[in-house]
Amino acid sequence: MTVTVTFFADLRRFLPRGVDGPQRYTLREQATVDDLLTVIGVAQDADVTIAVNGEQAARETSLHDGADVMLLSPMEGGAAAEGEATTSIKGGA
Repeated sequence: MTVTVTFFADLRRFLPRGVDGPQRYTLREQATVDDLLTVIGVAQDADVTIAVNGEQAARETSLHDGADVMLLSPMEGGAAAEGEATTSIKGGA
């Protein structure tokens, strides 16, 4: 089966040298996202956010022919850590 993979942010380092855009990978039938990551060369313990056909997925997710896979670096954010600047608006309208 063949799947298409789009790499985002620092995961673009897994693109073949001199190549840009989505890449196609051929895998055995019944392959999982983890199998795909192994073929690409992503370490087993790497922190990666995965989406298959627009839905968040786990490494154990089964793939199918024609699947569209997106690999993203985990996003950081949320509440500011102690000492970080925040914006505050005081007063009323």
